[in-house]
Amino acid sequence: MRLTLTLAVLLLAVQAHAQPAPLRLSNLGDTAPARQQEFFPAPSFELVHSGGCGVMEGLASASDGSIYFTEITRSVGCSDAAGVQGGRIWVLPPGGRPRIFREPSNMAAGVAIDAQDRLVTAEGADFGGRRVSVTDLRSGNYRVVAYFHENRQLNAPNDVAIDSAGRIYFSDLRLFGAETMEQRINAVYRIDPPAAGARGLWPLTRILGDNSKMNGVELSPDGRTLYVGHCDPGTNALGEQGRAALDRTGAGGLVAYALDAAGQPGAPRVLLDLEKAGCVDGMATDVEGNVYLALPSAPSGPGIYVMTPAGDLVARLQLPNRESPVNLGFGRGPEANTLYVATVGVGKIYRLRVNKGGSAPAH
Repeated sequence: MRLTLTLAVLLLAVQAHAQPAPLRLSNLGDTAPARQQEFFPAPSFELVHSGGCGVMEGLASASDGSIYFTEITRSVGCSDAAGVQGGRIWVLPPGGRPRIFREPSNMAAGVAIDAQDRLVTAEGADFGGRRVSVTDLRSGNYRVVAYFHENRQLNAPNDVAIDSAGRIYFSDLRLFGAETMEQRINAVYRIDPPAAGARGLWPLTRILGDNSKMNGVELSPDGRTLYVGHCDPGTNALGEQGRAALDRTGAGGLVAYALDAAGQPGAPRVLLDLEKAGCVDGMATDVEGNVYLALPSAPSGPGIYVMTPAGDLVARLQLPNRESPVNLGFGRGPEANTLYVATVGVGKIYRLRVNKGGSAPAH
């Protein structure tokens, strides 16, 4: 099934089917979070990494407690006389200091770790791989698992999530990079595990398509709901590739889709509508299914916003110096109540203790 709906059309569908109205931009800033202390009783941010010229992005925790995160070294701003950088993946071991895990990373953005302790990486554009790869953290073996859809290369895989069946969900959109956009639509794809004895790329299915920028992806703890964050600053619009004129300012918000047993999404349910003045980037879920959203821009201020699965805003938290978060991730095991935050600008990684632990990785 292919969906070619804008966020505005999704909102009309919500109204037509009498679904609960989404939280809108007009009252986002006026909504007093009802349960702030339940989530962030005494927030204290600890800076664990800063520096470099890139944007810190995806966050994922491994079985040994290590935290993996990416640095996108955009060619605009991170090039020098020696050439163009290719991105980095960092690792923060328990009790240690961050070190480079892989350089170049092929402009890795989103990362996730599966039940076999394999690092699944969405490699973006701007001299990146434009593919999805899997690295065995024990052996170091690296394999490309998704590269083409309908014989056209992916545009720029961005964020990634994994369910308990080992299916990989990822967003494919273009925010920067000069490469030709071969896919004519921004989309969310599902990669199914290969059949026994199969070789080569894994089965790939486009499950959602949209002319807005579908950015962050996350799954509910039970794997039955797919959350998709919309974050469209108007850059690299498909209209630049010869399509009809599109709304260049885009839209931001959060849309939920019920997934069937095969990982196919149902009707959209709009939880948050930021209209044209805000952005939902990366996200994470806790054990109760609450969704923690990284909002790098919103009239009510950038920060971490927490919503229930029903779409109620229950907490929000600003970062030091009103910095803009772009991704979130929980620790694992004894550090499950530690939330890691990646920021844009002079890329930084923060962490803070929260009351509710992160949902367990897919097993």
